[in-house]
Amino acid sequence: MTDVPSARIRPATALDAAAIARAHGQARRETYGDRIPEDVYVDRECRAAGEWEQVLADPGATMTWVAVRDQEVVGFASVEATGPREVRPLQLRLLYVLAAEQGRRTGTHLVELAVGDAPCFLWVAETNTRAQEFYRLHGFVADGARQTEPGMGDIPEIRMVR
Repeated sequence: MTDVPSARIRPATALDAAAIARAHGQARRETYGDRIPEDVYVDRECRAAGEWEQVLADPGATMTWVAVRDQEVVGFASVEATGPREVRPLQLRLLYVLAAEQGRRTGTHLVELAVGDAPCFLWVAETNTRAQEFYRLHGFVADGARQTEPGMGDIPEIRMVR
């Protein structure tokens, strides 16, 4: 990849909800393709802007970062302080970077800003070996826990921790 300046990363605000929703839908489709049924994509995309508005208007224990290039959201990371009830006190709930942005270190910068070197856990699709390798490079390891995300086409997920 040629030398391209980094995307600008900043904390998300409620004004970013629609742009994050669009990027989220596009990145999901790029990542999962036909492994998720079309009706699931459509349902999630119809509700996404409203859900993001709620999260960003009253984030509570959730913090979201957006990566912006040419005034467009090209990636985002969302983390949640989970407290003592979970395997780690911080969960990387979502990390998506558009395919055209991958390889430009945007995902790395999002992880660095969102979780730094804090003890953290995340769930990743069992078939998404590219993401798993990315997380391994950032110190995460699979701990043997599995779950299925019913709202995402029943894709099995594995938990990674550090």
